[in-house]
Amino acid sequence: MTPKRILPVFLLLVFLLNCSFSNEGYKIEIKVDGLSEAECYLAYHFGNRQYLQDTTMADASGYFVFEGSERLDPGMYLVVLPGQQYFEIIVDHNQHFSLETKMDDFVPSMEFENSPDNQAFYEYLRFVSAKGQEVGPLREELNREDTTPLRRDELREKIAEADRQVKEKQKEYMDAFPDGLFSKVLLAQQEPEVPEPELPEAPEPGEPVDENEALRRQYHQYKSKFWNNIDFSDDRLLRTPVFHSMLNRYFNNVVIQIPDTVIKEADRIVDKARANDEVFKYVVWFLTNNAERSEIMGMDAVFVHMVEEYYMSGEAFWVEPDALERIAGRAMRLKPLLIGKTAPDIEMYTRDGETLSLHDVEAEYLVIYFWDSDCPHCKRVTPALRDFYERKKEQGVKVFAVNTEGDRENWIKSKEQYNLNWINVNDIHNRSGFRDKYDIYSIPLLFLLDSEKTIIAKRITVDQIEDIINRELEKNQ
Repeated sequence: MTPKRILPVFLLLVFLLNCSFSNEGYKIEIKVDGLSEAECYLAYHFGNRQYLQDTTMADASGYFVFEGSERLDPGMYLVVLPGQQYFEIIVDHNQHFSLETKMDDFVPSMEFENSPDNQAFYEYLRFVSAKGQEVGPLREELNREDTTPLRRDELREKIAEADRQVKEKQKEYMDAFPDGLFSKVLLAQQEPEVPEPELPEAPEPGEPVDENEALRRQYHQYKSKFWNNIDFSDDRLLRTPVFHSMLNRYFNNVVIQIPDTVIKEADRIVDKARANDEVFKYVVWFLTNNAERSEIMGMDAVFVHMVEEYYMSGEAFWVEPDALERIAGRAMRLKPLLIGKTAPDIEMYTRDGETLSLHDVEAEYLVIYFWDSDCPHCKRVTPALRDFYERKKEQGVKVFAVNTEGDRENWIKSKEQYNLNWINVNDIHNRSGFRDKYDIYSIPLLFLLDSEKTIIAKRITVDQIEDIINRELEKNQ
């Protein structure tokens, strides 16, 4: 078995679980043949990262002990050895056990005492490894171009049989340890069973059948069953890789990436998570963080919803007042800039020193462009936006170009250098508050508004703006 490597250990963040211990403590004795006088670590999974729990030294024979007076939070733990090689163990109800293994041969040689669930866990890993070695050559042969159709059928049947045997081994483990943590992991990893799509009947004889309807039905069945195998009342799953992985897959790959749809699903899953305070904490944190980091336009609406619904309402019991104030402040700055909102008005200054209000500009489509002459990326975007404007200005497109720099002469010089014949304005002293109103933390920055000054799109490229306007023009023809 190729040694695995642990991910970097990070400090716990504010969402991390509060520990609840009894006085029984833990004692895990380990003997690793081939290891000598080395520092060893005990770490645990939390979400998609790993965190350090304990440190000890192995003696010359490779023997070492992790122990403490307080019980560990149940979860999947990692014993990390020199070179960041590691193996995993289950720490659940029983936290006093021993194990023995060999360097560079962890899984095949692993043996436990006083830990039936771990012993069965490694028997399962050995079984799956053997089946993987058995199936690997079959898959290679299946993918060869010279494999005959008859042989392909034989190979598929052998692969399917190996898969059935693995599922049977999983069932054996879950039957033996019905409340075991690894049983919950195995159950969670099972894909929901969804029947093959069936074509609906034609609405009327002779009329075409909507073939996509069958796929839509299958998708909704899959989505409705996705969480059937997850016990939201069991916070042990937080300390395994599986729960975070499922959240990530569901909200980034399964749920259609439309803000209103994501918000609806977020509230539904948060309600499920109320079964356990720690699961609730993690789900709320994940959904908020996932929305804030999303690169999909419009997902800031999900972030604002999560903050208003769960943080500002007082349900985020784990967040300190100072952090809550920062999170709420961020959401309130974004709220006026959500897609579908009326763009905030700003009163700017022309080259002649005259004031001009954004809302006084009449256009079918209005591009707001925040830029300056020294910004390297602006030097690429400005000519591209100028060329786009020249192509589209006859179709009702205008550009409201807000120069953000403090040097008026540079602004005037660059306007002439680029031959910018659109609306050029600035506000050197930020009297309009445009930086806060438009959440400007980097430039260039582009917003697209319709004739009513409603935000259609934001933080996008010139090409994306042109695509959006072309689609809108086609719809109106």
